Amino acid sequence: MFGADRGSGYDGFLAAAPLAVGARWYYNGVNKFPPAWPVTVPATHMTLSLRPDPADLFAGKLDSQLKAIINSAPMNSELTFWHENTSFNPNHYPPDVNNPRTARKMQEYGLGLCQGTNVLFGVITVGPVVDQVHWMVPGLGWYGDDLYEFPKLRGPDNTFSKAKITARLHQNLDAWRKVAGLEVPPIRITECNSPYNAHRSAFFTTIADFLATHNGNRMLTFWDAKEGLAQGGLSGPWPPSRSVIRTLVSLTKKYDWKTL
Repeated sequence: MFGADRGSGYDGFLAAAPLAVGARWYYNGVNKFPPAWPVTVPATHMTLSLRPDPADLFAGKLDSQLKAIINSAPMNSELTFWHENTSFNPNHYPPDVNNPRTARKMQEYGLGLCQGTNVLFGVITVGPVVDQVHWMVPGLGWYGDDLYEFPKLRGPDNTFSKAKITARLHQNLDAWRKVAGLEVPPIRITECNSPYNAHRSAFFTTIADFLATHNGNRMLTFWDAKEGLAQGGLSGPWPPSRSVIRTLVSLTKKYDWKTL
């Protein structure tokens, strides 16, 4: 199942590919929650990112708010807390959030809140997952990663390297297997893109083909004009070139979520 973040890419992707029903929605303020599960038109398979204050969360002070969100969620909903809360802290989270013990404890708490509901609780890393093993707990509903075509994953002179992308995917899978204790843990790619338009078709296809054969049923793209190649970023604005859109549409048809 394919989709995009709730920025400009979501509407554009969905207009081009009606089968792209996935969306990523961020509430990035601490304890800033919607009153209920966010609903889009048309309805999508949502991956929701929230940032509960750890002390309030563990004290049960947020239970009523979080349960109202979780209990109102439709099928195919997925939730995470403090995405990309990893060892190198790319989002500059405060120390009471960005440490392995708190990260694991929040995952366990979120997992408990989602038991018996329509929501699967998971974790989202970024960078090599092998470096984040001790930041995750077993038993989650899914294990996700925000994967871009980082400079280390490119070939000489910033060429596209399918071998390096595939190697990172396999390395991440091995780490998730270790954490989950499963040979085929449920995995996700919750953000992905390349700053090079000429690389995007191969990049998206490589990820999609890997997910389709390794219990990965959700791939969400990310588009931001402020994070393009000219700005030194890893993404870019929607729309990409027509050839990239054709590739994305073709992938949604090849891996039609409704037939799987």
